[in-house]
Amino acid sequence: MHLAIYIGIGVLVAGLILLIIFEIHSHRRPPLPQAQSQDLFNESADRVGLTTEEREKLLSLLSYQKALDPNTIFQSLPLFERCIDAEVGRLQKSDKAVAADGPEEKLLSEIRRKLGFSYIPLEHPLVSTRNIAIGQVGSLFGKEGNKAIFNKVSVVGNNNFFLTVQYDVEGEDRSRAVSDTEVRFVFARQSDGLYGVQVKVANSKEPGVLDLLHTLDIRRNQLRQYVRVPTDLSLRFRLLTTKNPDKSEILRGHLITTRMCDISGGGLSFKHNQALRLGDLIGISFDLPGQMLSGITGKIVHLSLQEDKEGHQFKHHVQFVTIEQGQRDDIIRYVTEKERQS
Repeated sequence: MHLAIYIGIGVLVAGLILLIIFEIHSHRRPPLPQAQSQDLFNESADRVGLTTEEREKLLSLLSYQKALDPNTIFQSLPLFERCIDAEVGRLQKSDKAVAADGPEEKLLSEIRRKLGFSYIPLEHPLVSTRNIAIGQVGSLFGKEGNKAIFNKVSVVGNNNFFLTVQYDVEGEDRSRAVSDTEVRFVFARQSDGLYGVQVKVANSKEPGVLDLLHTLDIRRNQLRQYVRVPTDLSLRFRLLTTKNPDKSEILRGHLITTRMCDISGGGLSFKHNQALRLGDLIGISFDLPGQMLSGITGKIVHLSLQEDKEGHQFKHHVQFVTIEQGQRDDIIRYVTEKERQS
């Protein structure tokens, strides 16, 4: 009798022990993927030196996107820009200040800097107008049509809220662009592509300066280096140096007038019935609409014999060797306008 009682108590105790062990094991689940991802996020935040405030702000930015892995934002510029765009949109609809030196801008800019998204290498295409570098030159067009509002504008400021461009007050008609007007900013980014973005003018109160709202809607035509367009501009050149002057068909220093075949920010081509030699250096001058460019030195990098209605001619491909940056910018603007009209 007593033995049966002891056995019953033993079975009960064993059952309780097994139940406790089961409960303990049932709560020992493997870490959730979200927890693992959060750990990676914290490790990356520590690595780039985010403060507690910056870390919390970055996590709040992620709430705008359905990112399964929050750590991805440290490697993904597109994800970061989408988050920034959503946050700026929210702030601009609220009563919070969005000044270039305001606390929200400073916080977002510092996060951008620490994540390495302040500067985009030329081999990487732009994702947002927030990626456009200070000093970038381009033209402003109306929402529709190919006539430029401002032929030359330069980016003089770029924060998370506005892209600021400047134009020549004396040379441009500032009444053409007013607040709430949509414009197209067209520019060529060296070694990258020809870009076109449609943006809204947020502020045009200061003479010669426009604040433009940002956009993620960017149109890009990839370039080898510079856009090349056909043209029929008059060209004047002189042979400066050649390896074998005695064998040259063209006298050194003699001014020759011909016509261009095409032009880009990096060079041009022209036809002539006498051939220069590969490596020859020539002095170049030509007229763009409304201005003359001179003092440019080019090198013959390719030569081909062509036959047309005028007989045999040699097509010379020239690479610019010595050219002022302002002259190159003028050529790029001319090319941009020609590209838009084609």
